[in-house]
Amino acid sequence: MKRLMKYPYLTLVLLAGGMFACGKKIPSDIIQPEAMENLLYDYHLASTLGNNLSGSETQKRKAYYDYVFQKHQVTEAEFDSSMVWYTRHTEELSQIYENLQKRYEAAEKLARKQVDRQSGQISVSQSGDTVDIWRDRSIYWLTNSPLTNKAVFNFKADTTFRPKDILVLEADFNFMPAQNAGKAVMGLNLIFKNDSLQGLTRVVRPGKQRLYFKPDSAFEFKEIIGFIYYEPTEPEQHGHVLASDIHLYRYHVKEEAADSLAVQKNDSLKADSAKADTVALDSVSKRLKRVKDLKPVKR
Repeated sequence: MKRLMKYPYLTLVLLAGGMFACGKKIPSDIIQPEAMENLLYDYHLASTLGNNLSGSETQKRKAYYDYVFQKHQVTEAEFDSSMVWYTRHTEELSQIYENLQKRYEAAEKLARKQVDRQSGQISVSQSGDTVDIWRDRSIYWLTNSPLTNKAVFNFKADTTFRPKDILVLEADFNFMPAQNAGKAVMGLNLIFKNDSLQGLTRVVRPGKQRLYFKPDSAFEFKEIIGFIYYEPTEPEQHGHVLASDIHLYRYHVKEEAADSLAVQKNDSLKADSAKADTVALDSVSKRLKRVKDLKPVKR
């Protein structure tokens, strides 16, 4: 201590560092960040597999989660209590999901390379008849915070777009907690060269979801604006949704083939949701003004 007193500034730095470290200490009964990251990586993979099962395969879906908990040597109760702590300390949870995003994107790139190598195919070009035009991050973690409850994107249409092109926004949604976590909405708005617009939204369920948008305007595309928005059931509820594997497909199709494409919607989309998907044009203009004011989520 006498030696430290010779260097008062160093003493202050060490004391401040110790106080800071104490403030950031995670309780011992909570799963630590590195272990939580690895657990969540497998948990979301299990969730994706489970969402692809039919409703009659509940036991198999549960077996996926049980395997994850067994692999990481934690109980479901320990996981749930840890998630409650992390959702109340969003800085730590945000860092975990930033790391997860990088890991998922790296794994996705590797998988695509392996598929292309095995099939002898290459990635489709931007000018193809069917193109994934999504160029943003492939995963978003949305919370009930006004700063992180939305993902907004926009694309300028280029010469590869044609009038009446079909757009399909696709994503995999995983709500936590699974029960009463809130709702998520995905939407697309099209602005045409004559500055007219059309839009479509839908409330999504857990699992793979698609928003199918077939504009009925013959004008050329000018801009595509879209969003994914999360709203908890209760204002003070600490829930969130993970939107992953996001794609935005653009289809060049003939008029007679357009209707047949609609049947390719995911099985989880119910016929009675079609009415809720369609948005009146007079309300789209109001929503578009709000969407333009939103800023993309920054991580």
